[in-house]
Amino acid sequence: MKLAPQPKKPVVDRLAFVLQWGCDPYDGHDEMLRKVRLRIDRQIAAGVCERAYLGASRYRENFRILVDGGSKALVQIGAVDPVRQKGGVRIELNPAKFKPGDVQQLHLVMRKIIGRCVYNRLMRKPLLQVIHFAVDILHLVLSNALVQYQNAQLMTVIAKRVSMNGIVEGYNYGSVSSNYQTAVYDKHRERVHAAVLALAKEGAAGMGRDPLKNNKVRQLDAAINGCETTRVEVRSKKMRGLPLWKLPQQTNRFARFRFADLSGSGSELPPFVERAFLAICRQDGVKVALAAFKHDEHARKVHKYWRSRQAAWWQPEQLWEQACEALRESKIFPTSAFEQPTANA
Repeated sequence: MKLAPQPKKPVVDRLAFVLQWGCDPYDGHDEMLRKVRLRIDRQIAAGVCERAYLGASRYRENFRILVDGGSKALVQIGAVDPVRQKGGVRIELNPAKFKPGDVQQLHLVMRKIIGRCVYNRLMRKPLLQVIHFAVDILHLVLSNALVQYQNAQLMTVIAKRVSMNGIVEGYNYGSVSSNYQTAVYDKHRERVHAAVLALAKEGAAGMGRDPLKNNKVRQLDAAINGCETTRVEVRSKKMRGLPLWKLPQQTNRFARFRFADLSGSGSELPPFVERAFLAICRQDGVKVALAAFKHDEHARKVHKYWRSRQAAWWQPEQLWEQACEALRESKIFPTSAFEQPTANA
């Protein structure tokens, strides 16, 4: 029995924020940075952190915190221009990959490096730079759906990925230089591809005796036999120091998506007309496809076909609320950071 598509709760797939530490270069900044460097060196010597080599970085110290769950958090301290960069500490991580206890470990290391009281105070007023929200839609095959994205002025060069068999694997909306980008892609296919690469990297030698390689085989098997999944991502790449409490007020870019589920029930079209309509939708977009049939004898049937297959399971307002709540539930920031400051604060 075919299962109906079901969106999971959104997750925070990437997060970067700055803390307003050492913003005054004349207020003992060099001495503060000297002490912090000694503490970073101690954490690296203890195996808790590792150096990060980023090339032309805008920060004087770059390192990664190694949490027990296997993830890493990039930390940059000592801004070259702390006033323009809005803070002397930048932290970047992927909360979706964090395991229980990882957030507490991150906070513990940061308190050791810049001081417990200072860190706790700064975390009450973080400034967002980057945040990505992702929603997985279970049991949805992307090739069995039409995707419409409204209000997109530009599309990336890789706007559409197509497999060798002509199956659409993903769409990207927004230019490379845009402050925001959105994407829809076949997550199931991506997992299979990642599992194959991991297995190839380990090599076939010793298969059957090496527990690590056997685990890679199991991961590949799980990826192949996992349910079909389509992922929708909203990537806010340049938030320019947005206070955390203003996040829910931002434009809900999930609301710009509309989905038509071709595997569901709805009106029908003659086979040739249906194939032509779907081909134009996937090549030039739904808006262009509907306009192409505007003066055709099948115009009414085409519009009815599109309207009748609108996905009722896509509820963008609810997803945006859940996405903002997912950030709160991550426990990365204290509750007070989500509250609008009073006039006397």
